[in-house]
Amino acid sequence: MFVMMKFLNLNSTKICSKNSFVSRTKNLLIQNFAYTIFIFFFCGLISISAQNQPLKTYNKNDGLPSLHIKDGVQDRTGYLWLASDKGLIQYNGNSFITYTTQNGLISNNINVVKANNNTLFIGTDKGLSIKNHNGFNNFEGNNVNCVLTINNHTFLGTDKGIVRVREDYLSPLRTNFQIDLNKVNDIKFDGKFYWIATNKSLWRLDKLINPEVLDRIDVNNYTSILIDSKTIVATTYNNGLKFITNDEIETQTITSQNIKGINKINNQFWIISEDEGIEVLDANFNFERTINKYNTLTTNKISTAFQDSDKNTWIGTQDKGIYFIKSDRPTQKKPTISFENIEVVFKSIDSININGYEKTLQLPADKNHISFYYKTVDIGNSNNLEYRYTLNNQASPWSKKSSIDLAYLSPGNYTFTAQSKIGELESDPIEFNFFIDTPIYQKKWFIWSVIGLASLLLGSIIWLYVRRIQAKNKAKVAKLQLENHLLSLEQKALQLQMNPHFIFNVLNGIKALGNSGKSVELNTTISRFATLLRGVLHNSRQEEICLAEEITTLKNYIELEQQMNPKPFEYSIITNLTLDPEEILIPPMLIQPFVENSIKHGISSVENGKVDIHFSVKNDFLHCEIVDNGIGFHQSKKIKTTSTHQSVALKVTQERIESLSKKSTFHIDEIIENKQVKGTKVAFKIPLKTDF
Repeated sequence: MFVMMKFLNLNSTKICSKNSFVSRTKNLLIQNFAYTIFIFFFCGLISISAQNQPLKTYNKNDGLPSLHIKDGVQDRTGYLWLASDKGLIQYNGNSFITYTTQNGLISNNINVVKANNNTLFIGTDKGLSIKNHNGFNNFEGNNVNCVLTINNHTFLGTDKGIVRVREDYLSPLRTNFQIDLNKVNDIKFDGKFYWIATNKSLWRLDKLINPEVLDRIDVNNYTSILIDSKTIVATTYNNGLKFITNDEIETQTITSQNIKGINKINNQFWIISEDEGIEVLDANFNFERTINKYNTLTTNKISTAFQDSDKNTWIGTQDKGIYFIKSDRPTQKKPTISFENIEVVFKSIDSININGYEKTLQLPADKNHISFYYKTVDIGNSNNLEYRYTLNNQASPWSKKSSIDLAYLSPGNYTFTAQSKIGELESDPIEFNFFIDTPIYQKKWFIWSVIGLASLLLGSIIWLYVRRIQAKNKAKVAKLQLENHLLSLEQKALQLQMNPHFIFNVLNGIKALGNSGKSVELNTTISRFATLLRGVLHNSRQEEICLAEEITTLKNYIELEQQMNPKPFEYSIITNLTLDPEEILIPPMLIQPFVENSIKHGISSVENGKVDIHFSVKNDFLHCEIVDNGIGFHQSKKIKTTSTHQSVALKVTQERIESLSKKSTFHIDEIIENKQVKGTKVAFKIPLKTDF
């Protein structure tokens, strides 16, 4: 301004040199004109400053996760939702909450967000996300630039034409190839026609699906559409505004370039430029002022501008976050409250729209725990909100709490209402009706059923008593049969404790030694045989003997077999015990049949035969193993031809072991190395029993 005044004064000096009187007059007029301009300019700055105050900036220091805010909207509850390059941002007046792909969004790069009641339509670079109280439902597709919801149908303007949102997919619409193949920046409906702004043209259609009227109004790069009464206002990127009234198009040039959109705020038209701030026109589309970094803001890179329900203005930028301009004429209005969620036994109701459910929710008797979550969002009065609820005319006091858990409710009909208030202004109550069924045990048909069942049960008890007596008699018979079977097994075990053929061979051997005059060997053999017979006869009268006695009997038996066997063999008895063998009790003659089988049928056909016997204690069980290096169990069974004594003895002994341990612990396995049989291993375990 001072440069302008200096320029005017310089010109007036030159004029004075020609004509003093004329120059003085002109100089005076010019100075008065300059002062007038200065006064108007100064007053304009004061006016702009006053209109934009108070101004607040929200950025990362305030918890805003992104400085690039592309779009914004307010839902029915009052939450502010912002589209950014780092996700969907919710603002409740106190804090920001961000939803990203980790929460279910299809993409973090969001272009546009629109609210229909409390359902959000979120257009991203990868398609559409729809958010309700249950979460996100995603639809993959092209970059979404705008969203239009009308008559329960949702349409999207994308980089590749118009898309209709179906139940579970996006369906491209076929209108005109110049629309279908181009970028659709905006779609509006004026009640009769659909207006479509593309990067090439402006179109008018009577229907989006199978249109009959399809007019191209103008060719240009159109960025947005505003319907103002009967006038269609469309913005172009660099060619001003277009007004369409009664099929006539009129162009108005504006100073701003790179126009992104237009919104009507406070009966003014705000034209948003990507890099020149905001140009404000009055109700007659005359220039009024600019809002940019030279007078109000700190940036010219504007993305969006919109108003909330309290007439506060929000300006989203590309690099400085979002600006908040509080309304200079705040309205006193009742707050609005809505249900955010209703849970039955901690599970959200997902089959109904909880804020539009007019029927009575039917609940079974066991679903008598219900939780209500309700909310009022008032950006300017978030700290002054109070709530109360009423259950069947029983009202709670006002408090800050916006939820309630109702547990162990009795059967019957219930009406739940909730209200909020700011100061003395109370919201209209919201209502939800539900019914809890009577427990089955309190219903008449159940009571009569119980009586009938009790009568039947009484008769059954008498019948069962008779059956029980019969069962006891059968059990006694079965017990006697079992005892008889055990006695039979014991008798068989006593009868099969020593192979008569073995005794015959020993006696023949003694006879041969006597005839040959080998008195020393004769005496040794007779002594061992006598010790073995004494041990067998003594043990046969005992139910249990100590392990040391069993080992002694085995040694005597094996050493006699070594003397009688035509082929020499070796044996070993190894004990790995935590107790003394004298303290461990086992049934008599439990090992001898397996050792006899190894000697007679296992190693009888091999040179350098060997039998190893192992005893060990593990986990309260006595483990026994008999290992030989003979021809193998299966091969020995094939060559048995004369005697059935050994097979019967093995079967009886196996039954004794299984009756002792009550478990499947008996195993006979062949030892195989390099696909060749190298012997047989008999293993079993019995419960560890001691004499103390």
